[in-house]
Amino acid sequence: MSKNELPDWIDKTVWKEFKNHRNRLRKPMTLYAEHRVLLRCERAKNNGFDPNECLNDAIEKGWQTIFPKPKHLGNFDDPAAPPPMYRGSVLNPDYQEWLANKEFMEIDGTSDTSSSEEARIEAMRSLQRAKLEHKTPDLAGKIKNSKPRCLN
Repeated sequence: MSKNELPDWIDKTVWKEFKNHRNRLRKPMTLYAEHRVLLRCERAKNNGFDPNECLNDAIEKGWQTIFPKPKHLGNFDDPAAPPPMYRGSVLNPDYQEWLANKEFMEIDGTSDTSSSEEARIEAMRSLQRAKLEHKTPDLAGKIKNSKPRCLN
């Protein structure tokens, strides 16, 4: 790709609007800057992102360049696909909820794909403790009235 040539996978209207957007920001692009943005678009395309959506997102949010995000991948049409792990620099609460649901389903026995036996056992123990709290009061009475144990 030469410096002045626009690739066919970039919509000419979107590119023109992106250049106008940069001019409205009072940050017009030099030929080299255009080349660098096109290289970024090509890199995003090679990684599975839609460069036109990235450019539209940059226009919408007032950015000077593109920042490919997971939503540009289009894999969220699949309900089994996990949400992104981070939202900016913080852990995504949607990801935490997805992970908790996944671990619960593994413990429940619907699927057994856990990579860590230790994590599954720990989660099972916490579930058992939670179930114990919801038992009738007589069970707690039996535990209190049991024989004391000697450790030595």
